Amino acid sequence: MKGDELVAELVSRVAGEIGAILYSLGIKDEFTDDQLALELGIEINEIRRALFAMYEVGLAEYRRKKDDETGWMEYYWKIRYDRAKLVLRKELEKTKEKLEKKLETESEEIYYVCPNVCVKVSYDEAIAMNFLCPKCGSRIEFLDSSRAVEKVKEEIENIEKILASL
Repeated sequence: MKGDELVAELVSRVAGEIGAILYSLGIKDEFTDDQLALELGIEINEIRRALFAMYEVGLAEYRRKKDDETGWMEYYWKIRYDRAKLVLRKELEKTKEKLEKKLETESEEIYYVCPNVCVKVSYDEAIAMNFLCPKCGSRIEFLDSSRAVEKVKEEIENIEKILASL
């Protein structure tokens, strides 16, 4: 995937379909959530939810101004397209860090799992439970996590390639 496609995917995951629509509009100037709601025919709360989600990751910013006539606060939004690659890099690095922790845990621990997928527990927990699932009573079995470890390694490699290309 190209950087722009990855950013679009990130926006979609973070801010949902409405966020993806807002981001794809390419609005360069400031706007109010009221304006967008009227122009797009989308509920203002959905617009606000998407904009705040984008704000949380750094893809949008706002300023507040008190409306002299109504006394209400108006939010003037700006989508920060110039930060897209930086935000993407930051999110990928966070994901990579989580995957590295998971890889470490999966590589070092021995796990047991219920055949009915009720629980996944460490070896010590399995001993304490007499190798019986506390939910359904089935005998829990050794979990070969080698495939999961390989998948996590592949994901880390993919992220590293993407980061190198940004």
